[in-house]
Amino acid sequence: MSRPVVIRPAIVDDAQGILKTHSAAVHRTAVRQYASDILIAWAAPLDADNVRRMAGIIASQSELVLVAEIGAKIAGFGSIVPKNSELRAIYVQPDFGREGVGSRILAALEDLARQHGLSVLATDASLNAEAFYLRHGFAVVERGEHTLTTGARMRCVKMRKALLPQ
Repeated sequence: MSRPVVIRPAIVDDAQGILKTHSAAVHRTAVRQYASDILIAWAAPLDADNVRRMAGIIASQSELVLVAEIGAKIAGFGSIVPKNSELRAIYVQPDFGREGVGSRILAALEDLARQHGLSVLATDASLNAEAFYLRHGFAVVERGEHTLTTGARMRCVKMRKALLPQ
């Protein structure tokens, strides 16, 4: 049974919930592909500095963040950086996995990208997310490394998708 999902722009008050979702997704869904030191570097600690940093990202609008809600809970989130034609990320709270939340977020982000005049999106996908992006029309450009905000480097799959007009 599918639960109703609401996709909306993130607000500053979502910052803590977004970070909780990010941490849960990283630690529960990527554990088979990455060593623990990478998982720790990837999922920022849920502290006041990181909550302020995420709130600043949301407020600045340089990275456009969408949230998926089921009930009153953040079930997932994703973002794009229009000036770079970049799909930054999509993360789903593992308790809501396999319910189409990620697909709904991606569709909304692609619509948002088109509204900003983008014809392509590129992403550095985690190894555990490669199959998801392939199912949604992304193609592998190359395998490489992504530098995290902590400076740690993690293996990734560089992918791209042409956005067809709707």
